Amino acid sequence: MSKPKFQINLSDISQKPGVYMFMDAKGRVIYVGKAKNLRNRLSSYFNAGVKTIKTEKMLTHASNVKTIVTENEVEAFLLEANLIKTEMPKYNILLKDSKGYPYVKLTNEEYPRLIFTRQTNDEEATYFGPFVNVGDLKHIIEMLLHTFPLRTCSSYRLKEGKICLKYQIKKCPGPCENLISHEDYMKTVKSIKEFFKGNIDEVKDILTKQMKAYASNLAFEEAGKIRDRILSLDKLFSKQSVSNISDERNIDVFYKHSISGVTGITQIFVRSGKMIGVSTHFFDSIEDELLERFIMQFYSNTRQFPEYIALAGDEYDETIEEALTAMAGKKVHIRKRGIQGLIDLAKNNAELQTESYLQKVGERKDVSKRLADMIKVEQVSRVECIDISHLGGNFTVGVSVAAANGELAKQYYRKYKIKTAGNDDFQSMCELFLRKGENIAEGSEEQADLYIIDGGLGQLNSAVKAAELSGITAPFISISKSRSLRPQKHEFENTIEQIHIPNRKNPVIMKKNDPLLHFIQHLRDESHRFAITYSRSLALKNITKSPLLQIEGMGEKRLKQLLTAIPDIHTRKDLTVNIIKDYGKIPEELAEKVLKFLEEEKSANK
Repeated sequence: MSKPKFQINLSDISQKPGVYMFMDAKGRVIYVGKAKNLRNRLSSYFNAGVKTIKTEKMLTHASNVKTIVTENEVEAFLLEANLIKTEMPKYNILLKDSKGYPYVKLTNEEYPRLIFTRQTNDEEATYFGPFVNVGDLKHIIEMLLHTFPLRTCSSYRLKEGKICLKYQIKKCPGPCENLISHEDYMKTVKSIKEFFKGNIDEVKDILTKQMKAYASNLAFEEAGKIRDRILSLDKLFSKQSVSNISDERNIDVFYKHSISGVTGITQIFVRSGKMIGVSTHFFDSIEDELLERFIMQFYSNTRQFPEYIALAGDEYDETIEEALTAMAGKKVHIRKRGIQGLIDLAKNNAELQTESYLQKVGERKDVSKRLADMIKVEQVSRVECIDISHLGGNFTVGVSVAAANGELAKQYYRKYKIKTAGNDDFQSMCELFLRKGENIAEGSEEQADLYIIDGGLGQLNSAVKAAELSGITAPFISISKSRSLRPQKHEFENTIEQIHIPNRKNPVIMKKNDPLLHFIQHLRDESHRFAITYSRSLALKNITKSPLLQIEGMGEKRLKQLLTAIPDIHTRKDLTVNIIKDYGKIPEELAEKVLKFLEEEKSANK
């Protein structure tokens, strides 16, 4: 079995708790681990014992190991979680999406706002969540703000002191013009807090008292508004997809499972005794102490801690309770009793999610096999799609987006600011692949098993030549829309999209509902999105260099507004005066000038 290519003197390694980091030849951290006894733990890497495939691969790339001694195991827990978060080591399981759970944020402002967010780093704000179903959460926020209207405008707009349309349509109480007292506004805020705590009856009691007070003072219009809020609250609460499953106030459940050879961790989020979400993560490779590392990374990202945490399905280090308490700055309890109902619920969800996952894996394997058969290679695991984008010949960029085993793999996405080519697509492609080839040679990128180009045979052949110049040997294909196929012939069965393969005269035509076609289209569309977003971000940062500023009446402020609304304005083919006017929020006369400028630009570039 593999041992590291380098050796260390184990007698020099401390026997105290701590963290160890394996480094590659460039000094980059590729793996982080913690240990109760650093010497004992590291000795397992330097002996000839059985190791996991992932560990074997990591050791072939390791050139050095560093250790950091801590006072105790709790510090080792915390340091490991922090290093994984900051260093993003290649061979650790990285929970990149755990900070992406949606939350409801109640801001800590003089007149608080209720906001949908995925970021939880504002320590002064109050957060409710995490939720799993984004659609349900947005509906809840919409209904809540209908029942308990709060301002949605920016602090800058609030300071202007002018009511907006939201007040006219009764979706804002108008604090900007003091149309509601601060005291009454904060009563509404309190009602929202009580709602998320599950104290619905208490909220209704508060509203009922307010309604009666208004009625006794003959303020029947205000009393009617409160009555409508009570009715809306009943409707809102009945629509929440929650189940009364526990008398606990707040608890997160983590259940590690291995079903049909697939390892995963199922999470259940319970708030105020009601389940607000279930989520399952699956792992292609398994590392030691998976459950502990998953939990530490999860809370290191979200920074939102419940009162209780329940762990099941694996042994875990009792020290994790102390580590989470230290991280949270408050007592976090590992719940061991009275949670069987939640564990059973997690098991049921784990089985359902695994069944669905295996079905998707089967489909992805079929796509990978068919791609391999198409280009006549043994296997295709990682695919990259390349796109070049520019805005009117300026801000030219190249990107590559990736899919690993049939799923988007954003850790492999790359951006390239094209420096020499302007809007020459072939030269841009050459520059992109030359830089990609250099990155592959030095180890900062990995060569894909297949590259996909957007375009016909001409674009494909250009990309292949560019790749050859850079030393890239992987195969290529491209996707384009046919202009020669008669739509009526292919309308119901075949797509008008064509797949081009080098040295093959006729393109591959697929069925419209073919999963392989959907996969290629999805990658192509994702590369477009990524490229346009990058090009637009450069344009907005360098707004003074945009050719659109040549248009009479176009200022920087209007142009920024226009490019934000229509980032692909230089390449879109469906633009009309009305689209430019309505989306860009500019006068019709200026929109006409913009459209004329773009048409002349396209003619000049032909």
